[in-house]
Amino acid sequence: MNRITLEGKLLFATVIVAFLTLILTASALIPTYESYRSTNDNLLAVERFRQVLEAASRMSAERGPANDIMAIEPNSSPPATERLKVFRRISDLSLEALDEPPQVDLSSSLPDLQAALAETRAQLRRARQAVDRVAATPLADRDPDDVQNAIGEMIQVIETFQHVVDWHIAAFTTRRSELTAPFLTGRMISDMREYGGRAASQIMGPIATRQPLRDSHITDASRTIGRLLELRALMQGQTIVSDHDALSAQLMKDVDTIFFGSGLELVKILIEQGKISGDYSVSAVDLTRDYVPTLQPLERLRTVFLDDVVKRYRSQHYAASYRLAVIAVITASALAVLFTLFRSIRLHMLGPLLTARRQIIEFADGSPVTDLETISKAPEMRSLFEALELLRGKLDERAEYEARLKMQAEKDGLTGVWNRRALEGFGNAPSEREEDVCLMLIDIDHFKTVNDTYGHLTGDAVLIEIATLLQGAMRPTDIVARYGGEEFAVLVSTADLSNTLDFAEELRSRIQAHVIRDTETGVALSITVSIGVASGAEGWRQLIASADEALYCAKKKGRNRTCVFGDEADRDIVESALIPFRARRSASF
Repeated sequence: MNRITLEGKLLFATVIVAFLTLILTASALIPTYESYRSTNDNLLAVERFRQVLEAASRMSAERGPANDIMAIEPNSSPPATERLKVFRRISDLSLEALDEPPQVDLSSSLPDLQAALAETRAQLRRARQAVDRVAATPLADRDPDDVQNAIGEMIQVIETFQHVVDWHIAAFTTRRSELTAPFLTGRMISDMREYGGRAASQIMGPIATRQPLRDSHITDASRTIGRLLELRALMQGQTIVSDHDALSAQLMKDVDTIFFGSGLELVKILIEQGKISGDYSVSAVDLTRDYVPTLQPLERLRTVFLDDVVKRYRSQHYAASYRLAVIAVITASALAVLFTLFRSIRLHMLGPLLTARRQIIEFADGSPVTDLETISKAPEMRSLFEALELLRGKLDERAEYEARLKMQAEKDGLTGVWNRRALEGFGNAPSEREEDVCLMLIDIDHFKTVNDTYGHLTGDAVLIEIATLLQGAMRPTDIVARYGGEEFAVLVSTADLSNTLDFAEELRSRIQAHVIRDTETGVALSITVSIGVASGAEGWRQLIASADEALYCAKKKGRNRTCVFGDEADRDIVESALIPFRARRSASF
């Protein structure tokens, strides 16, 4: 752990905190998500169940125009025929909508639902065929039993479709018990609407053919009316619309006054008339026209109830969605803040600290430093870099002071060229080109005479002027140094002794031709020099000795000339004077 960087530790801590944050939020997020899924499934379930009940209502409503078409002469009323086609198309569309499987987990088998839908379609085809046969028969030839059988087939469609309704109730309520009450109430209201329409349909055949009611008609109609009264009793005092007692009371009042008070009473009157004879107070068409509007309160009751159930579960779903979104946003925000904090610390603290560390190392190594910038907005980091700026300033001052000291230590104070110490440093420094250099030792002829005759100030002027001439003739890679007194050294970066000799002669000629004027004394002097040249040998000290011996040869041969170490013409002069020369050189150290 100690080997992990601070940034790595910070990242590790951030990941751990993020993980713990996720665990904590999961305790709230998971139940909320389950609630979201549950409310979503409930919403899909009640919307699907509303489709089912609406399909039952559409097929039940198809009996109205079917009854009308069987109560008139064939093709005598195009509007009635067209109305029946429209109602049939609506029934077909409502069944097609149920072919799509429910979008929720089911506890019942889908093949069972598909079989129930197929059976409903088959029964609907049979019922329509029966209606079409009766409608194609002249009114005078119609048998009341045929009319009533066709109506019975239409009623059987709803009875068959009850398998579809029951399938949905079982499939949805088995795993979602909270849906049991609204589903059963919805079915009860839908049954009331169905029985309300069925009560008139069960006596429609005799009325259409103007025949008395048979006992079976009276029994069926009475049983249906009894069922209606039972359903009404079950619904007594119930709140149809959640949290809205006034609307529930008004809906039930409309059902009582309009349907039970008018519509059902009309059916009872016609039953009493049919018991006596076939002389009814209204025709079949009039019955449909007068009775169907009384069913509107039942339809409105069912519609308002289903809308209220859907609204209730949609509100629950929206509330769960909102809670889920809030928790998700809070979690995401917490993680974002956490990682933003990590990034901020890394950017504004760790980064500057690493930069400061690198900068301090550069300070310590004496390497060139980059411009320091306050790369963090944190006041502490700004203070750190301000301190580094101050440190850099102090180090720059120190470096400048050291450079001045080095300059003073390695430069000749009078002429400004390198001094002997610096030259020794250049010569003794490790080099890959020890054989690629030549050395010239240059001695001013009769310099002591200049000092004795004109004084040391004039002598200094001569030295400065000679140094200036030499520097002006050098290449960037050549080195000029004052080797001692009136003696200069030139280190040439080439091993070509012939070129170096030419260069030495050029320097000697330039110095000889130059007139030195002392501005203080007005003295004009022509100075000559003697030059000894040697190429790279076995080490720096040997190179100095060789050049020194060549210089001695130049002086012995009369000065104002250049000699090369190792020249056969000069060997006798060097050999004859070598022992006393070395003695003098040894005494000088």
